[in-house]
Amino acid sequence: MKLWGKSIQVAATYIGTVVGAGFASGQEILAFFTAYGHAGTIGILLATSLFVWLGYKMMLIAHHLRTPSYESFNQKLFGPMIGRAMNILVFLTLFGVTTVMLAGAGSVLEEQFDIPYLVGTTATVLFALLILRKGLEQLLVVNAIVVPSMVLFALLILLDGTAESPMPLSPPSDYSFLWKTVLYVSFNLAMAQSVLIPIGYAIRDKVVLFRAAVIGGVVLGFMLLVVHTAMLANWDDVRLMNIPILFVTDQWNEWLQLFFVFVLYSEIFTTLISNVFGIGQQLRELLDVPESRLYLYLFSTAFVLCLIGYSQLLMFLYPLFGYLGLSTLCRISVPGTIPRHRF
Repeated sequence: MKLWGKSIQVAATYIGTVVGAGFASGQEILAFFTAYGHAGTIGILLATSLFVWLGYKMMLIAHHLRTPSYESFNQKLFGPMIGRAMNILVFLTLFGVTTVMLAGAGSVLEEQFDIPYLVGTTATVLFALLILRKGLEQLLVVNAIVVPSMVLFALLILLDGTAESPMPLSPPSDYSFLWKTVLYVSFNLAMAQSVLIPIGYAIRDKVVLFRAAVIGGVVLGFMLLVVHTAMLANWDDVRLMNIPILFVTDQWNEWLQLFFVFVLYSEIFTTLISNVFGIGQQLRELLDVPESRLYLYLFSTAFVLCLIGYSQLLMFLYPLFGYLGLSTLCRISVPGTIPRHRF
């Protein structure tokens, strides 16, 4: 039972890292899957399989190579020259996403509860520092608490937001959705490597890693499928909305809408702390600075960037990170790429 408990904690951290503001709002799901109609459903099933297989393999490689961060992971995977270049890009993009998540957290608190933006972002930083100072174990605990709320949110959508789709069920006319699916998985797993690699290094029992990948991948697929189905059923109403899932939640009562706000903030927050944790693990290998001080420096810089705006840079980095993740996934998915180990 202890191993199952640890597996669920790791799976929750995997889910919490992948699920961010774009997932909760429905924007990512609409762009990558729902826009392709029923073919998007096939894409989600493929994405679920890839999340299970590649998530497990990434943790397993980190387990065998004994790499505590994506810094050492990429160095061993690609060699010193290419690995160093990739680590710089990973750092910049993770930090960019961290900045946007922090800004998003402040915006949610401001819009929903009239908390001043600076107060909301400051409170989020203090809360994150409180959790991160406890290390990986506390990160696992927080995700294990938050992720069930995300699953409950998906179940509420399943009960309330689905109906017969206005789109006719037919074979896909083209297969570009398959490429979008691969890019979606590569981007999210490239993001998730910030915590999957330290977890693979820290967890001694490979059974825990396997179970966590299966649970994490299947739950991610379930939540994708539920939100996709709800938006597909209301395609004419949601296709031009900035936050498509609002069409469903606007029909809920006040308490359920408040629950949606909690889930949205939680999904932003779990991605935020996972990213900062991953960056901190990398910097620890490069700098002789206490971990808590590194986190403080990172949040201070992100806080300043929140004030001057960062969206244009992120629009450039998001697709770049997707292709960067694709190179990592290709490297770990080819049999025999890691010598002297069987996967």
